[in-house]
Order: sequence, then C-alpha cells, then structure tokens
Amino acid sequence: MIKRYFNWLQKDVPMGDVEKYPEIDKNGESSVRGIFIVGDLTAIPLLKLSAESGQKAVEYISDDLRFKNESAGKSDDIFDVIIVGAGPAGVSAGLRSAELGLKYLILEASLPFNTIKNYPKGKKIYAYPENYEDGTELPIVDGTKESLLEDFGKVLSKNKIKLETSIDVLDIKNKKGVFDVISENRKFRCLRVVIAIGKSGNPRELGVPGEKSDKVFNRLIDPADTKGQKVLIVGGGDSALEAGIAISDHAESITLSYRKKTFSRAKEESTEKFGSLVNSGKIDFLPESEVSEIGEKKVKLNLKDGSERQIENDFVYTMIGNKIPVKFFNRIGVKIQGVLTATEKLMFLALILFSGVIYFGKSGMSSVLPGISKNSSWSDMIGRLLDPGFWIDFITYPISHGFIENINKWNWVKGINGILGYLSFIGFAIVSVYLFFYFLKNIKKYSDTKWKIFKYGYFIASAIFFCTVYFGYKYFGLKLLEKSPYFWYTFLYSLTILIFGLRRIYTKPTGYIKRQTWTLILIQIFPLFLLPELILPLMNKASLLGGEKGFLLTQVFPKENFGHAYRLVLAWPLNIYGLFTDSLTTFWLVYTLAFTFGLIYFIVYRWGKGAYCGWLCSCGALAETLGDEYRTKAPHGEKAKKLENIGQWVLGAAIVITLLKLTAVLGDLKIPIIHTPRPSLLDISRMIYSFVVDIVFAGVLGVGVYFFLSGRIWCRYFCPLAALMHIYSRFSRYRIFSDKKKCISCNICTKVCHMGIDVMNYANKGIPMNDVECVRCSACVTECPLDVLYFGSYKKGDPDNLLYKDPSNIPEVLKDWTSGL
Repeated sequence: MIKRYFNWLQKDVPMGDVEKYPEIDKNGESSVRGIFIVGDLTAIPLLKLSAESGQKAVEYISDDLRFKNESAGKSDDIFDVIIVGAGPAGVSAGLRSAELGLKYLILEASLPFNTIKNYPKGKKIYAYPENYEDGTELPIVDGTKESLLEDFGKVLSKNKIKLETSIDVLDIKNKKGVFDVISENRKFRCLRVVIAIGKSGNPRELGVPGEKSDKVFNRLIDPADTKGQKVLIVGGGDSALEAGIAISDHAESITLSYRKKTFSRAKEESTEKFGSLVNSGKIDFLPESEVSEIGEKKVKLNLKDGSERQIENDFVYTMIGNKIPVKFFNRIGVKIQGVLTATEKLMFLALILFSGVIYFGKSGMSSVLPGISKNSSWSDMIGRLLDPGFWIDFITYPISHGFIENINKWNWVKGINGILGYLSFIGFAIVSVYLFFYFLKNIKKYSDTKWKIFKYGYFIASAIFFCTVYFGYKYFGLKLLEKSPYFWYTFLYSLTILIFGLRRIYTKPTGYIKRQTWTLILIQIFPLFLLPELILPLMNKASLLGGEKGFLLTQVFPKENFGHAYRLVLAWPLNIYGLFTDSLTTFWLVYTLAFTFGLIYFIVYRWGKGAYCGWLCSCGALAETLGDEYRTKAPHGEKAKKLENIGQWVLGAAIVITLLKLTAVLGDLKIPIIHTPRPSLLDISRMIYSFVVDIVFAGVLGVGVYFFLSGRIWCRYFCPLAALMHIYSRFSRYRIFSDKKKCISCNICTKVCHMGIDVMNYANKGIPMNDVECVRCSACVTECPLDVLYFGSYKKGDPDNLLYKDPSNIPEVLKDWTSGL
C-alpha cells in the first residue's frame, strides 16, 4: 500500500537520462580561467545554437579587458586564441576571430565538419529553432546532410580560415598565463583556448558479451547497407529513431530495443514517423527491454516481465549516444558537473562541520568550563584562549563531564547535540587550517571579481563571527550585547537573505523575481526576526500589548513567548513544537488547523505549492537567495527522484507525534529508562524527531550541502510540510504549460531546476508540468531561450493530468505571475 501511495504522488512523472557536462558560466568559460567550452559540450546539441556559442565565446574574449592587456604585450609566437575542433561551433569561432582581428588557429583531429560527414546518407537536417537567427556566417537551414555540407563548403571556400587538420590535441597546460596546447608532435602557445570537440568520438557501450563483434556498429552510414538484413537498433534518442526510419525501406526486419517505457529526448517529427512504422508492422518496438548477449546469428534481450527473448539478427546498431571525454577534461583540469576534487570534498566536509557547529551547538547544552566565571569578559576569553591549560580543559571537559551530566539529568538530546557541536567545532578548526593555506595559494581564483571578493569575505566573516559568539556563550557564558547565539543566528540568517536577495534581483531583474525576492526578504526580516526579537519585546516593555491578561499575552504570546511569531508564517508540521509548550492556546490550535489545512490547501490548489515554498517560507527564502548561484548543482535522475519519498516518512512521524500529543492516553505510556522523571513515549518520539529532522536533516544537511547539491535539499527531500503539500498538489489547478512546437530540447529548463525536475521532458511533449516538487522559482520559465514555458491554471483540478488532451480545456495564463518575465 505504501508503494502505491508513493506511485500516486509521482504518477506519470517523465524522467530522462542524466549526463554530466563540463561546468561553464554564462559566457562558456570553464573552471579553468581562459578555457572556453562551446558546441555540443554545452549540452545543447543544435546546429544553430552550437555555431552561435562558438561566436559568442570569441566575442566575450575579445571584449575582455584582461585579455586586451595580455594580448597587447604578448610575443609573436603566441596566438590570441586556439580553437580545438572544426565543427560548426569551432568554425564559427574561427570566422568571428578573423572578423575581430584576432590571431587564431583552428586545430582539427580529422577533417572539418567530420561529425556531419558521418551522418547517415540522406539524413534530414532540421534547422531548429525555427525562425531563430543565430547571427553566424554558417547557413543552417532545413535540408539534408549533403545540402548542409555543400553550404558549409561554400563558406570555407569564401573565407580562407586558418585551420590545421590531423592535429589531435592531447593536453593543455597553463604556464604563467599562457596556455600550451599539446598534440603528439607539436605544441601551440596561446592566451585563450576554445574547445569545440563535441562527443562524436566517444561512443557509449552496452557492456554485454558479443558487443565487439564485426556486426555491431555505433553509427549508420548508408541505409542501403541493411538491404535484406535483420537489424536490431538499441537506443531511444533521435539517432536511434532516425536510423529505424531510414532503413525501413531496406531491411528485411527491424527491432528497436529501448530500456525505458517512453522516449524522452526525441523530436516530435521522429516519434510520429517512428510510431506510424510501428503501427504498420515495419518496426517491432520493445520498450523496457535490454540486450543481454549478442551472438553470431541471434541476440538475447531481457524484457520488462522478466522473460528472455531471442531474435534472429544480422546487424546491431547501438545508438545510445556518446560519452563526454572526461579523461581529457580531467587532464587539463576542467571541472565536470557533480564531480568533486579532493579539495572540494574537504570544502564539503568543512561546510557540513560548520553547519554542525551552528545547529548542534545552538540546540545543545551549555558547558561553561571549570575555573571560568559567568561574569567573564571578552578580554578574559581571549586571555584564556592563549593559555595552553585552557585547551586541555576544553578537550577533556565536554566529554568527561558535560555529556555525562546531561545524560544523568535526562537531557540526553541536549547532551548529544552539545557533544556533536563541540566535535564539529574541533573538526571544522582542523579542516579549516588546510583550507586556509589552500585559499591563500589560490587567492586569485577566489578574488578575480569584486563579487567573489565580497562573497567569500562575507562567508569567512560570518563563520568567524558566529563561532566567536557560539564559543563565548557555550564555554565562557558570554553574550554579545546580552543576546543569545540564537538571536545572532537569526540575525545572520536574515542578513544573508537580504544581501543575496539583492544580488539575485541585480543579476536577474525580471518583474517576477523582483516581487518574489522582496516578499521573501520582508517576511524573513519582519515577522521572523524584527517582530519576535526586537519589536514585540519593546512594545511589551512600553505596555503596548494590552497587559498580562489581555488577548495578545494570554492567547497569541502567552508567558511573553514572542517566538510564537514564527508560527504566523511556518505552518504545521514545521511548527510542531508549539504543541509541546505549556503555552499551547486555543488561538494557536485554531490558527494552526485553519492555516495548515485551509489556507495553505487553497493556496496550493489555486497557485501551486511554490506559492508558499517560493514566496513565504524562510527555508525557501535562503534557497532562492543564497542558493541561487548553485541551483544547477541539484541532483537529477531516477535515483534522486526516488529519494524524494523520504519527506513522506518524516510527515508520517510528525503525524504520529501529533496524534500522541492530542490523545488523552499519554499518562499510561510511561517507559522506565535510566532515571526519573521517566519520559513518556511522546517525549522520546519528540526528542528523536527533533534530533533527526530539525537538527540533522534541516540544519546540518540542509545547509551543509548548499554549495555542492543546491539549496533545496531540505525542501526537496526532508520537509514534512512540503510532503503534505505534495498531497495537496495532486489536486492543484496550477501547471507550467509549454508550446511544444517551439521547444528545441536544449535541456536548459531541466538544468536550472534546483528541485531536480526534468522540465524538458514535459515541454517537448506538450505535457503540462505538474510535478509536486515545483517551487515556482521561475528559473525554467525565465531561462528558456525561446519562451516555451509559462505559468498557467486550469478552471478545475486535474489529479491525473489529462485535461491537456482535450483541446476545449484552454488554460488560463496567470498574467499576474508572469508579467515582467
């Protein structure tokens, strides 16, 4: 039953393959300053856009002030730009370099446009995007392989570009600001490198017996070669479908095996033609099947029902794509998406440990060391830090006294948190020593722009500040300005959202992002910081809250607990701890029920889950501001998708704890453990939930992975309120709609989604995007180069997402949300 429930939540969610490409910025520059990646390796396999990417990279290089200064002082044997690869992107880069007067050279391992020359004979060429002018000199129009090569040949004849063939680049080394581009026998020196090598020379393999036999090919040259043959095609992309279509008039029989249920990347034209051939019986399509062995006359396939099928066979075409040349990029130091270096792994560990300091520390015990007065000053603390004897006390006391004392008092959760916060601090300090010297050694990498100088300076200052406040309070009993570390944590949280929110508005000044970001900033600063921490305490001192017996101080903020202001924004089960205070009032019980099960349901039904997660929630506020630069690091793919069900288990735990609290049988559930007062089952459940969910999931992991797995890990995998809204979302009217005729399957929308949604797999099929994870950040809509996507809403809910199949169900475009995009 649980499996059926999870399947219902993620019903009919299309999910394509995930491939890791080189990390590049918006200008195409890689992690190695001065090396640019263009063409297919940018994950946009379209001729027009590939050619344009090469031209734009060269234009950026030419306009770069640093390059101009370097070029003016270089020696005659140094090129301005070396372009590796002579496909559409490389040739376009060379043509533009000539126009701009740059000293350039194109190096090609074989011949110009070699990938296109290896297309099947008569292959149709589609000049996507339609009506899109790329501005390059290469004429790319609908036609065939032969007509395209003829047009490109005319350009090469007209423009005598500087090109050397049969030069296979093996390595690129940076020596004092000048790159050595190294082949087997030669070396070329340059200031900038543009890599436009594509993926055609690195075919993927099936990894099955018989794959190396002479009848197995990874590309189709001439469809007539299959005349009278029994052919198996393996794959589900355009190349596989086009191969099946091309040989349908020649081969005796055609079988196409694909490991998935439906095609996720193929063009609409290809799927329609392929479907008609399947319906006519010319092609036998075997979805959810895999090749297990290739024999001399037969091929074995494993089918979706677990059975095995053998088919007679003469030729096998493995059209399963090509691999990124990872070894080459590793050799030249270019970073691949999602692959961490040893130093980056230490950075990851440092961030996890620092998050441990914050979240374990603020939830842990207070362990003032012996011999330290509670009236110590900050100068006393500095003096003690310089005393070697202090460090002996510091290392031994929390383990030998603090933890045990808290266990004996049945404050075991605080004890564990305190120890883990302490150990996180020690680990963070050790790792930081190495990272400090690494940072100094690579200071240029982290300070080559004003924003980087400010950003990393802010991170370092914030870390030092909070560690000082935490250290002083936990081990010296000091309070900065008489405020607890929790106050300063909230202050830094709000300040971070403000700073990085303004940065987001500056870099992405759309109307939607401006309104969304300002809303997130103001909600975080006012009801979640200024109101509980400053405004309400001051109003109370001035007797402006109606007196001790007034409504505000008896129902809304009983016992002057102004932290209840958080509950105005954070609904159950995020505010589950409001149930465990002795100040639980009728107001908060009614408000929580109405807010969680009434207002939020209406918001999700009308505008989608993102109207809360992306506009109101404080966790979402940090993700959309601090995490905005790192959204492309989100995990994608089927495995990552399945892990999203963890949130449902967290929601289940919250429901159990809430039901335990709201029943009248708690008095009969006492469990004898260690000492009195013996905790109830409710207390044990609450402590475990607090430790696992709030501290580990929301705190240490949620924040600790920000710069490596994106800022939405907590929201996507662990948040119980998000899990509840997933249920609501199944009935929502909200969708992201697409004009599939305009979609070019460039994958940008999927790449920028920090919730890991395969948006492109909806868009290129014209299916309204109803994934329950969508937080309405607008990244997919705003980043789409052809305005394919838009926010919209049906007149009624559509749990099965089928209304789009009926042309009479015209969605309402939500102009109030999309205006200004």
